[in-house]
Amino acid sequence: MNEVKKIFGIDSLYYFCESNQDYDDLYLEILDQLADIKGMFEKKDVEFENRDITIKISDIPLSFLGKAESFHWFIDTNEYFKIGFKDKFINRGLNDIRVQLLGNGIYTIGIKSLIDFISKELLKNYVTGYAPITRADLNCFIQYDFSFVTKEMFSTRKQKYSTISEIGNSTTTQTLYVGKEPFKLRLYNKKEELKKSKKKDLMYEYFLNNGFEIEEPIFNLEFEIHRSHLKTFGIDSLDDFFAQAVRLFQFSMDDIRLIDIDSLSDNAIEHNNKRRANTLPIWNEIKEQFNLEEFLQSSLPLERIKRKVSIYDDTKFELEYIVLIRKAIINNLTLDREYLNNLYEKGKDSFKKTTTPKQLKQDYIDIEFIHKDGKVEKFRQLPNGEIIKPLKIETVSKLPNYDLQRYLEKVTETQHLSTRNKHIFEVAYKEAKQRGLIPNISPNESVEEKNDDRLFN
Repeated sequence: MNEVKKIFGIDSLYYFCESNQDYDDLYLEILDQLADIKGMFEKKDVEFENRDITIKISDIPLSFLGKAESFHWFIDTNEYFKIGFKDKFINRGLNDIRVQLLGNGIYTIGIKSLIDFISKELLKNYVTGYAPITRADLNCFIQYDFSFVTKEMFSTRKQKYSTISEIGNSTTTQTLYVGKEPFKLRLYNKKEELKKSKKKDLMYEYFLNNGFEIEEPIFNLEFEIHRSHLKTFGIDSLDDFFAQAVRLFQFSMDDIRLIDIDSLSDNAIEHNNKRRANTLPIWNEIKEQFNLEEFLQSSLPLERIKRKVSIYDDTKFELEYIVLIRKAIINNLTLDREYLNNLYEKGKDSFKKTTTPKQLKQDYIDIEFIHKDGKVEKFRQLPNGEIIKPLKIETVSKLPNYDLQRYLEKVTETQHLSTRNKHIFEVAYKEAKQRGLIPNISPNESVEEKNDDRLFN
């Protein structure tokens, strides 16, 4: 089975950077930059979103994401990594700088190059060099169809790994989770996951560069391992992790095995004793071949990375703009100067108010029809000229108790008309039941209520 193509690697990495005595100056500088930029927007009475705010650390621009868990979070222009900074006097049990490496960086400039860039360029004056690891995802992309796998086909060494969930349909499995934090396995159809991902083009290019056939199945076998589990292997820092990553992956493959159900005796199946079952050959093959030499050798010089992680300028804008125009032409979209000028004006107007994804997707004109009796009806005109009446959607969780009871009476009468009407009734019924608005029922009605319970549990 050596012809099965595999790419071994580290799909995600989270760690802290230990700060030095100069860190307080950096944190105050970050707060000052945030305050100055927010003040510029407020002075011009312009609404802004977090990512409109960009600061610089060591001349490297970072976009503001917001504040969470006491950290001010930022992301670099190319979305290679996220980094958080906190007040050293808050949550003293945590280090002051927190880093998450993202796929865009891992699969383009290399994981070790990215770590070196953050410590030696971005944070060079503010860290000691000690980097405690908090989470790592060790993985294997494989040109192999695992859709036949079911949750019954896993054997685990420890009881705490035995939580298994399965996502798919009657014939194929798309995702399997085995275990829970701090140690779990994910086995999933990578091509299905990428259908809705911004990283689709990047990952397809990565697969092609590593000899994969895009038309063939691609699955990802991935162990998500958190700090408490890493510590059982004596792994504390990034250096410890890289030294033991291969051993850690192989132990993980033994802790959670994909087995041949047919190798079990009837007695073993009856008592759910899978430990004596044979491991499937593909599982052993992945375990024995796993290595990270090639993956860790992928790197770029720090000066090149610094140029790549640069401020957004007119050259970068021009390249992105040309790519968008080409994509539109390839997909037969109609473009003219008037349309592009209109988009330019929309872009400028967006600084005056926050534009949500829902507003950007609006592709219709609101119109009103006034009847002779003064009644007003609202309609929408679609781009093709068709006029439709919008659906009225009730958010039952926001209705006052009295209105909810009236609404429930109305949808009860129509629940038999269609599946959609039935679902509307069930949602309203559940909300009313949670608020204690449903009257006491007779014993004859209890069976119906139990059936309702099963719908929502």
